[in-house]
Amino acid sequence: MASGETWKLGRKPKIILDFQAGEKRMDDFKKLTEQLLKIYINADSVNDLGIENYFDENISLIGTGKHELYRNLHEFLEAFKFDVKRRGKIRIEVRNLHQEEERLDDDHVLAYGTVDFVGLFKDGSSCFEMETRFTVIYKRTNGKWLVQHLHQSAPDLEQMDGEEFPLTLGKQVKKTRQALQGLGTAYYHISRLNLKTKKVELVKRSRKMDLDIKDNIADWDPQFKIIESIIAEPFVQKYIDFFDIQTMAARLHNKESMSSEFKKKDGSWFLSMVVPQSYDKNGKVTSVLIANRDVTEEKLRELRQEEELREAKLKAECANKAKSSFLFNMSHDIRTPMNAIIGYADLASRHLKETEKLSRYLETIQICGERLLSLLSNILDLARIENNKIEMEYDVSNVHENFENCVAMFQQLAESKNQTLSLTEQIMYPYVYMDAPHLSEICFNIISNAIKYTNTGGTISCDVVQKSCEKDDWCNMIITITDNGIGMSEDFQKHIFEIFERERNSTVSHIEGNGIGMGITKKLVDLMDGSIEVKSKQGEGSIFTVTVPCRKASKEDSMMKKKSNLRNKNCLNGARILLVEDNEINTEIATELLMEEGCIVETANDGAACIDMLEKADADYYKMILMDIQMPVMNGYDAALAIRKMKDTKKSRIPIIAMTANVFAEDIQKVLSVGMNAHVTKPVDMNILVPTMMKYL
Repeated sequence: MASGETWKLGRKPKIILDFQAGEKRMDDFKKLTEQLLKIYINADSVNDLGIENYFDENISLIGTGKHELYRNLHEFLEAFKFDVKRRGKIRIEVRNLHQEEERLDDDHVLAYGTVDFVGLFKDGSSCFEMETRFTVIYKRTNGKWLVQHLHQSAPDLEQMDGEEFPLTLGKQVKKTRQALQGLGTAYYHISRLNLKTKKVELVKRSRKMDLDIKDNIADWDPQFKIIESIIAEPFVQKYIDFFDIQTMAARLHNKESMSSEFKKKDGSWFLSMVVPQSYDKNGKVTSVLIANRDVTEEKLRELRQEEELREAKLKAECANKAKSSFLFNMSHDIRTPMNAIIGYADLASRHLKETEKLSRYLETIQICGERLLSLLSNILDLARIENNKIEMEYDVSNVHENFENCVAMFQQLAESKNQTLSLTEQIMYPYVYMDAPHLSEICFNIISNAIKYTNTGGTISCDVVQKSCEKDDWCNMIITITDNGIGMSEDFQKHIFEIFERERNSTVSHIEGNGIGMGITKKLVDLMDGSIEVKSKQGEGSIFTVTVPCRKASKEDSMMKKKSNLRNKNCLNGARILLVEDNEINTEIATELLMEEGCIVETANDGAACIDMLEKADADYYKMILMDIQMPVMNGYDAALAIRKMKDTKKSRIPIIAMTANVFAEDIQKVLSVGMNAHVTKPVDMNILVPTMMKYL
C-alpha cells in the first residue's frame, strides 16, 4: 500500500490472518486478501500488529505514493510506521472486492483483481473513494502462506505532488510499475542506477551476485569493476561497452529496454536488461533499472541447437557432394559398358558370317551386360540400405553348397586370367540359419575385386571356418578371402568401405570400378551384426576377413532341408508353366531357359489373356504361373487378385511367382499382399528362379 496515503484506525483489528487455510481450497484466498487489506489499511501500530509475520522477507511491494517501490521488508515497515502516525482523521473501509486466482505451482498462487477503498470522516460522510487494482503472489513457506509480492495501484490520471490520498498513478510511478512488471520474478538481481549521481541501489539482492553493498546503495564505478572481474575474457569488452554510463542514456533514447548476454568465468551465462525508469524535463533518461537473469540452461540449449544446425548443414553439404559424385561416377560407369555393348553389337551385325569375330563380340557384349547389371543391382541395393528398406531373411542353408556355388561362379573368370581360385572349409555345422543371398553378395563383391585387382597368374583363396561362440546354439562364420594382387595403401584402407571411394581410378589403373561394392558389403555385414576387416600391402596383396554370427540348425531342420534338396532335383521336368510377359524378347529368353530345365512353357502377353487361358484349361493343367507386373490391358497385381477369387479352388490356389524389374521392398510387399507366392527380379537368374519354383511344386 502506498506510503503517501493517510489512513486512520478506529480500533485495533481483531482479525487474525490464517494463511494455512488457503491450502484447503482456492476460494479461501479471496478471504485472505480481504483480511490482509483490512489489517493493512487500518493498523495503528506496526509493533502491536506484527504484520511482518505475514510477509516473506524478500517481499516486493509496489504502491502509489512517494515510496512506490520497496526493496525489502525492512524498508516497507519503516515507511509503514510513518503512515500509521499520520492516521487520525478518517477511517478506511474495504468494499467491492473482486478477485481471481491462478495456481502457478505447488508453492505459489497468483491473486489479482480490484477493490474500492472508501475514506470516511467521524460522522460517516465520505471524504474519498479510490478504485484500486491489486496483484498478490502468495508463497507457501514452512506450511504457511506468506505474501511474496503485493502490487496496488489506482488507474488513470496523474498524481499531484504532496497529494494525501492519491487517486491515480503518477507518470514516474507508472514507469516503475511497468518496468518491474516487465522484469517479473525471473530476474535474480535488480538494481536502480542513477545516471547523474552514478549511485546504484539494490532493489532485489541475490546470492548469485556477490556484491559488497552496504545499506543497499553504493557508487557505480567500484561495483562495475567488481562485476567486470567475474566476466569471461571474450565478453569483457562487450560488458564494458554495454554498461558504459556515459552513453547509456543516448542508447536508451526512444527505447523500452536494451539487453545483452554475457558469459561468466565459471561457465554460466546471464542476461542483463536495462530499462529506463525516470526522465528529466527534456525526456532524457536519468535513471535505469538493471536486472540480471540466469540463462545458462537456455544458452546451452541454444548452443546445442546451433551445433545441431551446423552438423545438419555439414551433412547436407556432404550429401550434395555425394550426390554430385554419384552422378559423375554413374554417368561414366554406365556409359562405359553401354558404349561397348552398342559398339560390339554394331560390329557383330557387320561380321555375321565371321564366326570367330562374332563369337568374340558376343562374349564381350555378355560381359559388359553382366557388368552393367551388377552396377544397377549395386545401386538398387545401396538405395534400399540407405532407406532402411532392406530386410535380412534367415533360412536353413547348406553352408558347403552355398560357398561352393559362390566360388564356382568366378572359376571361369579366374581361369581367363590364368588365376588359381580355391575354396577350403572347416565346417562344424553343415546347416545353419543365414541370409544366403546377401552373404553370397558379400562374397561376390570381395572375390570379384580380388580377381579384378590380381594380375594374370595370381592366386585367390576363400577359406570358410566355423567357430563356437559364447552364445548357445550359435557359431561364428569366419570367411577369409586372400589374394596376391596389387594391394592398397594404408591410407586407403581407412576409407575402403566408404561409398565411391577408389584408390586408383580407371584412367590410372586401367581397372574398371565404381567404388560402390565395398560400401554395400560393409553395410550388409553391419546388418548381419557381423564385422569386416582388411589387411593389405601394396605390391603384395590383400586379406579380407568377414565374421558373421549364425544360429545352428536343429537336427530336424537339417533333415528337412536335406530331403527338400533331394526331392527338388529334376522336379521341373515336365512341369507346365504359364509365362505371362508382354515383352517379346523377355518372353523368348525366359521360355528358352525354362525349357532347358525341362519345363513345358505356354505364354500370355497380359493379365487378361492369362486369366482367360487359366479358366479354359483343366484344373491341374498348369502347375505354376510366372507373372510380369507392368503389362497392358491388365497388370500382374490385378491378374493375381482375380485368380485368387476364382471359384475353382485348385485354380485359385495355383502358385504365382512375380517375375519383375520392380525390386524395392514396397514392390515385394505389394506382390505378397495381392496373393502371389514369391518375387524374383529381372533379368532372370536361373540359380535363383529354379530353387524358388521348386518350393511350390
